[in-house]
This record gives sequence, C-alpha cells and structure tokens, in this order.
Amino acid sequence: MLAQFTQWMPDSLSTLAFWSLVFVSYLTSAITAALGIGGGVTLLAIMANLLPTSAVIPLHGVIQFGSNVGRLSILFRFVDWRLVLWFSIGSLIGSVVGAGASTQMPAAGLQIAMGAFILYTAWFPPIKLPSGKKFLSLLGVVTSFISMIVGGIAPLVFAAIKPMFAERTALVGTMAALISGQQLLKVLFFGFFGFVFTDWYLMIALMLITGYLGTLTGRLFLERFTAEQVQPVLKVVLTVMAARLLYLGLFG
Repeated sequence: MLAQFTQWMPDSLSTLAFWSLVFVSYLTSAITAALGIGGGVTLLAIMANLLPTSAVIPLHGVIQFGSNVGRLSILFRFVDWRLVLWFSIGSLIGSVVGAGASTQMPAAGLQIAMGAFILYTAWFPPIKLPSGKKFLSLLGVVTSFISMIVGGIAPLVFAAIKPMFAERTALVGTMAALISGQQLLKVLFFGFFGFVFTDWYLMIALMLITGYLGTLTGRLFLERFTAEQVQPVLKVVLTVMAARLLYLGLFG
C-alpha cells in the first residue's frame, strides 16, 4: 500500500521524510491541543530540517491555515470582525513585501533566519509588538512580513492582542481568524510568485488529516503531562533543529 503512494511523492523528498512529516503533523497538533503551546513552531522546525528550504514557509502556511480554520469554524460567532478587518489590511501589505523578499533570499539566508527565529522562540519571550486597536494594521504589516520569511509568528500576534480581550473564547476565536487570513494570504502570494502547491498535494492532504486527528486525540494521550514538563523537551528539540539550520546556512 505504501509503495502505491511513492509515485505521488515529490522527487525532492525521501519516503522516510514524507511519512515522518505526516506523523509529526499529528504529534504537534496533539501537543497544541493538550498543552496550548509549542506545536506550531515545533512543526516549523522539523519541516525546515526535512524539506527543501524554498518549500518550508509555503507548506507550513498551508498546514497552519488548515489548523486555524478548524478552530475558527468552532468559534466563529465569538470573533471580533472589526479587528480582523484592520489587521487584514496590514497583512495584505506585509504579505506583498514579504513574499517578494522571501523569494529573492538565498537558501542560506532563509536557513539562518529560520534558525535564529526558532532559537529565539525556544528560549526567550515573544518580541514586544504594539497592541491596541489603532496599531492593528501595523501589527498585520510587521507580522505578515516576518511570517513570509521565518514562518510561525502566532505567538507574536497572540501576545499583542491578548490585553484586548476579557473572554478567552473571543480571544481564541479572533486569533484563529487573524492567523487564518494571514496564512491564506501567504499561500496566495507564494503561489503568485511561482510556488507549485500541486506538487505537494498528497503530503498536504495527509498532514491536514493527521493534524485534525491530533487535535481530536491530543488530550487523550497527553493529559498526564503538564506544560512545565513538556517545555524542556521542546526546548531541546527546537534548539537542536535551530542549530542544524544555522550550521547549514553558515557552513553548509
């Protein structure tokens, strides 16, 4: 059965890497569902070490879009759509500029940028960005630009908008809407700049399916662990992955 899938796999990806990513999508979604942290950037770090550099950010964007749309469908009625509108205006501008910059950067530059970002995410708190309604468009510009180059910027957005919400359901629902829109723009612009998503459709489909299953079963398998117990392990994994990317970018 597995052999029948091989003919549909991208030539640039080994069979082991392909199925590893399908499983990792499940695992990282389970981590996020159980602990509320760590899954997105861990997925980014592993994808960056297994995929061709030029494919990491576009494909990570597709998978994260699917994950956030699932949450958005559940919390749709709690979303503050006025905030989404202003944030999306900025995201459009940041995506245009960021996509152009990302497609022009050499592979080594992208590896160094992703490695440094992952390392920072593992060991330091989110960068302090402006918060408040009047800064939403600026927040969209800055985070969309960063996302086009290094990927997982959800912690930056979350930290900036958290003070604006008293209820967690409204916060999580609005966050899902913001990131869904941002990732959709990412996918559209990378497609416009020439990335061929159809070459990866089987991997995308399977990762979306396993990611959804991970969301459903995460608490069942990981409920015995706390965030404090898992964070040290994630830090080690992220540090190793980031160090490899930095080495490849600098010396590879």
